[in-house]
Amino acid sequence: MHGLLIYYFSGDNRADEPITVDSEAALDDVLFDILANSQPHPTVVYVQNRPTVDPTELPDHQLKFDLDIQHDVAAVHLFGPTGFLPDEATSDAEDTAAWIALPRQTDTRVSSGVTLYIDRDTRTAFPEEATLPLNLLRELLHEFMRTGKRPTCVDWQQTDIF
Repeated sequence: MHGLLIYYFSGDNRADEPITVDSEAALDDVLFDILANSQPHPTVVYVQNRPTVDPTELPDHQLKFDLDIQHDVAAVHLFGPTGFLPDEATSDAEDTAAWIALPRQTDTRVSSGVTLYIDRDTRTAFPEEATLPLNLLRELLHEFMRTGKRPTCVDWQQTDIF
């Protein structure tokens, strides 16, 4: 189990300090809080104690998601080094890559008609086919916490958006 650092808006917390979660129950509590509070920007998640990038010492990866509670949907963007991939996964990327989560081909695609954003400031939207039901977002985040690597419960499409 890996601890997660989650940056999101709640009450006085303006997403400038992370909430640390280190159990499945704590992750569910944070997800409940995220759903209960309007998120003006996508939520950002890091695996605690992963390598950092010198000299800035920023994490070597980032998962972010946007959601729409009214339509029960979310979308996920992830970037990190190719060593961040699960052992069975492969990538054409040489060092660092970015991906967008997609429902597995066997899952029913969700067409919500809602625009979800990778970055609200630049109005960079997720492709519509990246829409996931909220229960799949929860499953993805729990797997991310268990493994500390890119989750396998969804398919991934490489993107040039970092």
